[in-house]
Order: sequence, then C-alpha cells, then structure tokens
Amino acid sequence: MSVRIPAWALVALASLAPLAQAAPGYPDKPVTLVIPFPPGGTSDVVGRQLAMQLGEELGGTFVVNNKAGASSMIGATFVARAPKDGYTLLLSSGSTFTVTPHLMTRMPYTLDDFAPVSAIATVPFAFVVKKDFPARTVADYAAYAKAHPGKINNATNGLGSMVHLLGELAATGMGVDVTQVHYKGASPATVDMIGGVVDSNVEALTSAVPNVRAGQYRALAVLSPQRQPLLPDVPTFAELGYPEIVGETWYAVFAPAGTPAPVVERLNGALRKITASPQFVQTMQQIGNQPRSSSPEELREITLRESQRWGDLIQKLKIPPVQ
Repeated sequence: MSVRIPAWALVALASLAPLAQAAPGYPDKPVTLVIPFPPGGTSDVVGRQLAMQLGEELGGTFVVNNKAGASSMIGATFVARAPKDGYTLLLSSGSTFTVTPHLMTRMPYTLDDFAPVSAIATVPFAFVVKKDFPARTVADYAAYAKAHPGKINNATNGLGSMVHLLGELAATGMGVDVTQVHYKGASPATVDMIGGVVDSNVEALTSAVPNVRAGQYRALAVLSPQRQPLLPDVPTFAELGYPEIVGETWYAVFAPAGTPAPVVERLNGALRKITASPQFVQTMQQIGNQPRSSSPEELREITLRESQRWGDLIQKLKIPPVQ
C-alpha cells in the first residue's frame, strides 16, 4: 500500500540533520511517556506508536504509562512534578492546557510547569445525526432546530469536554437552541447515537467513520478547515456558509519545565522525523487523525491561542466549573 507523504513532512525531513547531534547521550535509560487517558482509546494508539518509533529513532527504551483521570490532570500533574531530565514525558490532548484550566476552580499545574516539545497530530471531528433524523443537510438541521427550539438532544462526552464545546460551537454557529446531553465519555454517547436515543453529536473521526460507513448514523459536516479523506463526500461547515464552526483537538508532547534544551531539541528532531514517516502517517490516517509537527515555540503559541479561544467560549456560555 503506497502512502502519500505531505509536503510539510518532506520539508521537515530535510531540516533534521543539525538536530541529530543534540544531546548525544540521551536517552541512556528508559523514558516514560505518560498518557493521561485509559488504555484502548485513540490516545493510546497514538502514544504507543510514538513510543515504539521513538525507541527506534533514538536507540533507547520508551515505555507507555497510562495515568487516567480528572480530565487528564492526574497524568499531567505527575509529569509536571517529575525530574527535569527528559525521562518523563506527557502526551497531552489539546484540552489538557486549553479547556481544563478554564473549568477547574483550582489547578495543580499551569502551562509554565511544562516545556513544549512538539505537536504530533490533529483530531478532526464530524457532526453526525441519528439515521432516521429528518434533516439530510446542515441547512435542514438548522431549520428543524429553529422550528423546534430546545427539542433536539445533542450528545456530549461530558460537561466541559472538548466535544461539549464543539457541540456548543456548532449550535451557536448555526444560531440554534439544542439541549446538550452530557454522557460519561465517548462510548456511551456513541451507543445512544446508534440506538437513536439522542439526535446529534460531534464525534472524532476515529469513531464516526466506521459507524457512518456502516449506516449506523449520518454525517452532515466536518468541523475541520478542509474535507477529510475518510469522508470525502461530507462538506465542511465553512463551505456551507458557517466559517466560524471550525474546531479540532490535537496531541502533543510536553516535558517538565527545566528539561535541558539539548534534550528538548533532540526529542523535537526525532518527533518531526517520526510524524513525517510513512509508518506514522499511515497509522494516523487509518484512525482519522492528521499527523503534524511543530517547534517548541510554535506549540506554545498554539496552546495559548487555543486556550484563549475556548476560555472565551466557556465564559460566553457561562459553563460552570466542573470541580
């Protein structure tokens, strides 16, 4: 099977030679990659692929440690308090630093407790409806919702989750009033979507694609800036006249603040090479993710920008703290 490598990946590969010499002794003992989510999910697939390829690229041992709970705060706190030597790393989701801090009355860490290393992948989302929902298009959905204010039940992965915010973003962007139904995670929300218990949902492509293809429910639009290869016939909200309904989350690697710059540099170079590799590109595309990379500075800028965006939405919607 041939894999098309994006142009940005070829550029990244061409710039790696100078970085290969940074921190030549690293790693000389096992490195722990903390995943702040349970085993078996998309983050686990991403993390284990990264750990395997980091070991191959840097000639060391990288092990995965799932430390789930408290909206990723347990795992993130563990890394923030780890030795500042590059041997404990965090695979964060976008919400770890951009959503969760706005929904907690007290936080055990801040972004300043971490050294950004590199972005890894983006996670696109699709706006889906149950298979017998009367709307066949986004325009139909908006018209139906306006004719039945508050009557549409939209599933979320939990109060204050990224999926909740994306659902609110879609509703406000369409100018409609829907009832947000908060589940304890993605799986029960998907089960009720399949069962027709709820009317709509914003789902990561990881779960949306197989269920849409199986006819379990229908996708009306994607929230990414461009159409998605796994759902090529599904339009973006932007092309349907809703340019403000654009949102996705992402995975990135962070180290504890104070980690030596040569170690961060070496890790960044390795991660840029890995995210450009055919193996990683294929793995991500198969589960609906899009590989990406960044410099540490770019990752910090992305995080701050997204934190401002979601914080403003949380304030606008008056979403209460969850803890």
